[in-house]
Amino acid sequence: MTSATQRLYEDFPFPSPGADRPLISVVADELPLVVEGGLRDGWRVLDAGCGTGHTLVGLAKAHPKVRFVGLEPSGASRAIARRLADDHGVTNLDIVDGAMPHTELDQRFDLVYSYGVVHHLPDPRAGLEWLCRHLAEDGLLHLWLYNDVGEARRMRDRELVQLLSPADEGAALGLRVVRALGLSLSLDAYGMPGAWAGAALDPEEQDVFDADAYLNPVVHTLRFGDLPELLDGLGMEWVAADRVYGPRGAPYLDLDGTNDIPAGRVETVRPEELFDDPELRRRISGLPIAERARAVELSLRPTGFRVLAGRGNSWDKPTRRVRGNLLTRFPRPPR
Repeated sequence: MTSATQRLYEDFPFPSPGADRPLISVVADELPLVVEGGLRDGWRVLDAGCGTGHTLVGLAKAHPKVRFVGLEPSGASRAIARRLADDHGVTNLDIVDGAMPHTELDQRFDLVYSYGVVHHLPDPRAGLEWLCRHLAEDGLLHLWLYNDVGEARRMRDRELVQLLSPADEGAALGLRVVRALGLSLSLDAYGMPGAWAGAALDPEEQDVFDADAYLNPVVHTLRFGDLPELLDGLGMEWVAADRVYGPRGAPYLDLDGTNDIPAGRVETVRPEELFDDPELRRRISGLPIAERARAVELSLRPTGFRVLAGRGNSWDKPTRRVRGNLLTRFPRPPR
C-alpha cells in the first residue's frame, strides 16, 4: 500500500467512520453460501485489510469459537476496530498493525479473505503471493475485486478527479473537487441498496465512500479471466467464480446448473437466463465455464466480483454451487 493510500484512510477510515455505526453482518450471513457449513469451530481466519473492523467484528461476534486476525495499516481505522470489538464484547480477534505484502505474520490461516484491497496495491500479484503464503495447508482464499467491465465510467470520473486534485493537496481538498464535479457513489452501484448495515448512508459515511471511490491513488480493475494468471505459480490448486455486484443486482453465479441455494433465499443467475433468444441460450450453454463467466461480465457489466481459491485438500470445502463455477485448476505443487 502506498503512503498516499494510507494517508487517505487516516483521513477517511473505511468503511464506517466511527465505532457507533452498526456492525456489517452481511459477510457472516453469506459465507455458508460459499463455504459448505460456513466457518468451522477452531478455524483461524485472516481479514487482510480489515479497515474499521465492522465486517470483522461482525464475523467474530457470530463465530466465538473461531480465531480472527485483522491486518490494517491505518491507525485511525485500527482504533475504530479495537473500540468496536470492546463495545461488542468480542475477544476472539487481534487487530494487527501492518500491510501486505510487507508485514510477515507468524500464523497460517484456514480462511484468508481480502475484500476491496488487492486492487489498491501497486502490485496485485505481490499482494496475492502474500495472501497465498499465509494460507494453511488446506486453506481457502476469498477475494472481492473491482470489475473492469462495469467500473469503466467510474474510472474515467476518478481520472478527472485525480487530474484536478493532486494527491499532495490532501484528501479533504480532493473531496471538494469530487463535490464540485457533482460526483457521489451510491451503493446501488454495487447492488447493495442502502448501507451494508441496512440503513442509508449518513453524510459522514458518504464522504468516506466517495473518498474511497475517487481519491485512492492506486486502482486496478480486473476480470474473472485475470485470476488464473495472477494466481498461477503461487501454490494454489484451483480458483472458482462466486458472485458479481452491480446496478442490476448482486447475484450468486450458477455457471453449470449445480446450484444448491434454496429457491428464493438469494438472487442467483445462470448465463442462459441472461438471454431470451433460444439460439443464444444454446450457444452460451456450450461454452466452457470460464467463457460463461465472461459472458456474465459482458452482459451484466458488474462493478465488483468475488472468487474463491484453494490449496491442498480444500476442494471439498466450497459449496456445490461454487465447485460448479470452477475457472481453472493449477498443477499440484511438489511436496
